Amino acid sequence: RSAKQHAVQSQLNVRQEVVQARTRAISLARAITRAAGFRVRSGRTETFLTRLAALDLPGSMKATLVPLRSVIEVLDDELASADDQFAAMVANDVMVKRLTTLPSIGPITASAYVAALDDVSRFTGAGQVTCYLGLVPREYSSGERQYRGRILRSAHPHVQSLLVQAAWRLSRSSSPDTAGLRTWALAITRRRGKKVAMVALA
Repeated sequence: RSAKQHAVQSQLNVRQEVVQARTRAISLARAITRAAGFRVRSGRTETFLTRLAALDLPGSMKATLVPLRSVIEVLDDELASADDQFAAMVANDVMVKRLTTLPSIGPITASAYVAALDDVSRFTGAGQVTCYLGLVPREYSSGERQYRGRILRSAHPHVQSLLVQAAWRLSRSSSPDTAGLRTWALAITRRRGKKVAMVALA
């Protein structure tokens, strides 16, 4: 991997750890409030603290949650800063910027994709890329029968996950620009189910 993409991958790894840390803190806060009979309204992750503050919690529980609130606030700030860095990176990288013109692909997914593939000349075609990213099923064949199992293990599971998430977002879109892709995915859904269709779309 080139020095540039190694640096980008390191930044992505750090960001992913921060995301996971925030997710764990939010899950714990939800569990504590739920156990006491309170329910935090659903919404965007970035607004969790606002929704938590809207609950009429007892003073003792508020005190218990203070460290979690502080941690989540710091992690929110760190993620906002990281996202700003990736947005600036997109502006200075023609290839990544071009990828963000694709439906449902943002700076993080585009940057992760480029960092994972790096020098595309090492792949002979799209089929090798989908195998590398674990977006094809395992195959068990004998004689004239062909059996397909779960998707392959990915060399970059985070990129695999980002692309599948992008596929889900695209499937819920109403944009006429992506109507053809949604129709194609719907046909696969009817034959193989929604999960298989989303991996195929990814």
